[in-house]
Amino acid sequence: MIASVLTAAGLRTGLFTSPHLHRITERIRVDMEEISADRFAALVEELWPEVEAVEKRGDVGVVSVFELLTAMAFVEFRSVGADVQVIEVGLGGRLDATNLVTPDVAVITPISLDHTAVLGDTVPKIAFEKAGIIKPGVPVVVGNQAPAARPVIEHAAGERGSQVTYAHDHLSLARDAEQVTTTDGLRVQCLALQSASNEYRLELPLPGPHQVENAMTAITALETFASQRKLAISADSVSRGISAVRWPARAEVLTTQDEAVQIIVDGAHNSASAAALVTTLESLFPLAGRIVLVYAGSGGHDFTATAREFSRLAPQVIVTRTRHPKAVAAETVADALRCDNISVAAVTSDVESALREARLIASPGDVIIATGSLFVAAEVRETMLSIAPEIYPDMRGEMMPSYEESALSSTVPTTGNQPGPDARHGSS
Repeated sequence: MIASVLTAAGLRTGLFTSPHLHRITERIRVDMEEISADRFAALVEELWPEVEAVEKRGDVGVVSVFELLTAMAFVEFRSVGADVQVIEVGLGGRLDATNLVTPDVAVITPISLDHTAVLGDTVPKIAFEKAGIIKPGVPVVVGNQAPAARPVIEHAAGERGSQVTYAHDHLSLARDAEQVTTTDGLRVQCLALQSASNEYRLELPLPGPHQVENAMTAITALETFASQRKLAISADSVSRGISAVRWPARAEVLTTQDEAVQIIVDGAHNSASAAALVTTLESLFPLAGRIVLVYAGSGGHDFTATAREFSRLAPQVIVTRTRHPKAVAAETVADALRCDNISVAAVTSDVESALREARLIASPGDVIIATGSLFVAAEVRETMLSIAPEIYPDMRGEMMPSYEESALSSTVPTTGNQPGPDARHGSS
């Protein structure tokens, strides 16, 4: 949202995010457009001597995939003369490769239990890692935050002389969100937000109350950034930028409204994001029939707790496995769900088979939801939208090393992308 508004305001804007859904080039964007495959390859070629130099030094280990991607993004944004860069942390914050920057504004969105093996098993521990992005004297904007996270963030900001602004204190709803469908069939949330200096009338294409909260955080960050840089970002630019946002696999409806069975994909991979998805579904489909859940688990996440959030929808659950190296075996996931008294209707070996099974089970008026990770959402999108996935020809389905173990080989990698949308996990 932030990058889309800055682009609408006429600023040359670099955006670095992770993971990707279908193509690794999605991670590096200029003015919301992903870089070309040729440019991506050229950046690898340009930086490869530095990769080899680090390996030759031998004192800091080897360069991970994510570290190289981060460097590539910075080089690309410099080369295009970006006015501003929007940099998303890869994992945590304090020790993340992106944290070498000194930003104009730091932004911390809601914290919940995730990546607990790496970041810690409590919200305060994770908040400590997230608060590591706060730099001395740099303002920090905080989204709708868990009570346990607030004192940790405030303590870190206090130590570094940084002002904390909570988005919900900075902005208020001048008009509640109303779900409408535009003439071209796009579902949007119409709402108005009020700050001390502006009123923003928005058409937000991303569904769910949590996306309204995200918009509040984004606009608070934008106002803070404009103040820091002494820029004028008009309410019209904010409105145009928000309305132009397209971010797939976030409660994304892949079917038209006149189809008998609706199909939706979402990247929910922990209990907090699953709860947000359930609330969104209840607002999108209040009169829907049964819910058919296509579900897959990934290593490093509590897939049982995530699935438990869907229980109030009484879904028919089809457990499957994505092709991603982090994927957990479908039978392992199914057994864990059954032990938690979650009924499993079917188990399939791959996502495409699971989608076929879901369509057989679903009746007119039902809703099929594919979730559990961005990986399963990506594979359903590829099947339904005829998107060719990027898969290295030499993967042969082997499990690859974890993110912490991953490193680049000592030779330039061939073109392509590993299976699944998170190239941070594993080697090129």
